[in-house]
Amino acid sequence: MTRIGMFGILCGTALFAASSAFALPKASELVAPMGMGYNIGNTMEVPENPTAWGNPLPTAGYIKAIKAAGFNTVRIPCAWYSHSDALAKDIAAYGGTADNDTYKHVGKDASFTNPTIDAAWLKQVKDVVDMIIAEGMYVVLNSHWDEGWLEDRVYDGTASPRDGANNIVNSSATTKARQAAYWKQIATYFKDYDEHLLFAGANEPGVNDPWGSNGQWEFDNTRMQVLKGYYDAFITSVRNAGGNNATRTLIVQAPRTEMDNAPMLSQNWPTDPAGAGYMMAEVHYYPYQYSLMTEDKDWGKQYYYYTGLSSTTDTEHNMGWNVYSQSIDNSALGTPNQIKKSFGELKTMFCDKGIPVIIGELGAIKRTGQITDAANLKLHLQGRALFYGEVAKNAKANGIVPYVWDTGAENDGNMTIITRQKGTYSILDPDVLNALQKAYGQEGNNQSNLDSLVNENEVPETEAGKGVQVTYQTVTSDSSEVGTVRVNLSGANKDLSKYVGIEVRLKGSVASAGPCTGTSDGCGDYGWTSMDLFMMTGSSWAWFDAPVMEQADQELTGSFQTFQVKWEDFRNEPTGLNEANAIGLNLYGTQVTGTITFDYIKGIKADGSTEIIDDFDKKSDLAGTATGKVVALSGTDAIKPAAVAATSKMLVNVQPGVVSASFTAAKTAPAKAMLMNSLGQVIAQQNFTASKGSNSVDLMSNYRGPAMLIVRQGSQQLVQKVILK
Repeated sequence: MTRIGMFGILCGTALFAASSAFALPKASELVAPMGMGYNIGNTMEVPENPTAWGNPLPTAGYIKAIKAAGFNTVRIPCAWYSHSDALAKDIAAYGGTADNDTYKHVGKDASFTNPTIDAAWLKQVKDVVDMIIAEGMYVVLNSHWDEGWLEDRVYDGTASPRDGANNIVNSSATTKARQAAYWKQIATYFKDYDEHLLFAGANEPGVNDPWGSNGQWEFDNTRMQVLKGYYDAFITSVRNAGGNNATRTLIVQAPRTEMDNAPMLSQNWPTDPAGAGYMMAEVHYYPYQYSLMTEDKDWGKQYYYYTGLSSTTDTEHNMGWNVYSQSIDNSALGTPNQIKKSFGELKTMFCDKGIPVIIGELGAIKRTGQITDAANLKLHLQGRALFYGEVAKNAKANGIVPYVWDTGAENDGNMTIITRQKGTYSILDPDVLNALQKAYGQEGNNQSNLDSLVNENEVPETEAGKGVQVTYQTVTSDSSEVGTVRVNLSGANKDLSKYVGIEVRLKGSVASAGPCTGTSDGCGDYGWTSMDLFMMTGSSWAWFDAPVMEQADQELTGSFQTFQVKWEDFRNEPTGLNEANAIGLNLYGTQVTGTITFDYIKGIKADGSTEIIDDFDKKSDLAGTATGKVVALSGTDAIKPAAVAATSKMLVNVQPGVVSASFTAAKTAPAKAMLMNSLGQVIAQQNFTASKGSNSVDLMSNYRGPAMLIVRQGSQQLVQKVILK
């Protein structure tokens, strides 16, 4: 019998090791039996209420479905701070409320260093852990973001939050004391569990850093020592908690869990009182342009189609497309070449030294709402499966345990493999699951749903234009509900100050009066509906709205009509129009059913002319009672999108720690320069005044690796890819 077998699950309800007198298996012995992993995301880590983000609490049926799908280890992202008395004490200390989040943006450091986790919450977490172990699987129990009590405080001193609220002053000693207190309680509570339970001390430390005047803070050696202190507190607390904690496998994360920062963790590996072999390292893997990016930028396009399954009609969205060379870069983040190289480097850096690695989160969004061509959509869906399989194959080959990310969402843009919100626990993404299973030597014969997804989203290639068709269906019959269509703005479209109002073009009908169904209380025929145009502007995302029509079911017809809303028509005249974040329409009402097609949103100029801000060629964000798809518009209904101007070039010089850019400006005016890494995070920025004619600007950064340099003055934007030294 192997050592793992000796310390396996006991029969009946005993879910702990037979004895704590013997050392548990070393971390490297767990890699093979752990196999491939699954995240129960957007659930136990949700601050205060695990069901607040739309998912039910995990059930035995859901856990069995994960096991049946071929996974043998489950990561539980978990909240602790918001389930402890630290939350209430922080709120009280700063005179805030839980509703306005004042406690997150404080003017002085919290002094409460010994919080107590709620006993009922520990029991709730235990129930989920027990269900997983009962299926013979392994559990990674972590400390997740949870209002950023640790994740956003990897520094000493004062920082300015991104949203412009009060400064955050942090003492790493306070955060370290809280880290020690939490893990002492967690480890003590689970002390008798065997090697099937692993602890992870953080999630993505530093990824949501406060921003200084030059952008996201550099993660230098000084900050690494702060993070190492948090890990030391985690390790010491667990090792001193008794039982099997003396040799339980513990996991620590690279700064921001970025692979580029893995060397920093390797060079500052914490000391473990248990000796060598009882720890793992963690990184995450979301190649930004392929996995997460949702709109094209001047510096780069979204990657829709994976290497080997490229589109011939939409080449600029192929994996690795370089906007400057107009060609494919086969070493770009997410390509098979890059995966093989990076995973091999992780093996050399950690695994070969007896420190296994987990990819704690990985995935790529499904783009069924963005790709309207049937053949291209099929390529995209096939490519996603290929990507997941490539990651899993390389992870297994290098002794790395991969965990797919899952949020439970089933809408466009999801990464969900197994459904759970409706209690059916069916396979939502069989093609991706097949690729994962085959990488781990399983059959991988789940029935594909690829063709049905393509057919649902197909738009004939011969049609000249597109719009978004939105269907509204309220659920309750005695209270108002809302359906939202929202367009997020970027680039030149963020500046609405050049307009005097907004024009929308739409057609369709909605019914808003009974008879009410699904109730037994005689609600009556009092249904109603109204539509508002809304917008959000500035760093505070200020909200402004205006009625588009009071009775949409009376005014809408089967033919397209235009509706104009001027700034003075808004309930509060909008401000901050030069930095608009989003435009959208809300349909409010009770007992509402119906379908509306939106063709465009335009800006109205002072001379009465208009220009397209968004033409819905790619489906916008839909929420509430609104669901929809992109549809073809033909004949007089068709509207062609506006052309996008090409960007100019600039001269760039990269030296260790500094990037210099030279460019020509058409006028003297304020400008901004910034560096953005491959995850879309700003790592340095500078505001300055550019003079008419020749200009130069320097940006300082200790970041290493690929980045985008962006210089912006008004509507002019200069972009160039750089490799930081």
